[in-house]
Amino acid sequence: MPAILTAKQVEAQRLLGGKAQHIMLWGGSRSGKTWLLCRRVLARALMAPESRHLICRYRMNAVMQSIRADTMPKVAKAEWPALKLDWRDRMGYWELPNGSQVWLAGLDDKERVEKVLGLEFATIYANECSQIPWASIGLLTTRLAQKSRIKGDGLPDAELPRRMLYDCNPPS
Repeated sequence: MPAILTAKQVEAQRLLGGKAQHIMLWGGSRSGKTWLLCRRVLARALMAPESRHLICRYRMNAVMQSIRADTMPKVAKAEWPALKLDWRDRMGYWELPNGSQVWLAGLDDKERVEKVLGLEFATIYANECSQIPWASIGLLTTRLAQKSRIKGDGLPDAELPRRMLYDCNPPS
């Protein structure tokens, strides 16, 4: 059953569907930022076959615990119950039935960062971005370069706009 959104989450959805290339959601813990952004990443992956998307955090173990083991499977089950996410453990991504990929990465290890820098993405989501060094964000934006076409019944024949998504909890 799809999530019921609060008024603030509806506003965030409107922003996520707009024309801005860089979008940050910020708010307190448990406000649904990660859920909404994972939902948006999956929706974009489903709209554009064979597209590539990245969700990253500063530490790899954090992205694996929060996104891989918790949020993304819950989002997929709630929003697209029939969707099969095929986890490719060796490479660190889910493959969707349409050939799209959703990669997970930690930016705390040079080898992992270099693996990410070798690819282009249609969407990059920096989860808990206040923990990620500014130089790493700069490097990530250079990988926001994949050109993908939207395909599907009722969808416009257009290029999928590239998006850089961020979330953070406000500082104390």
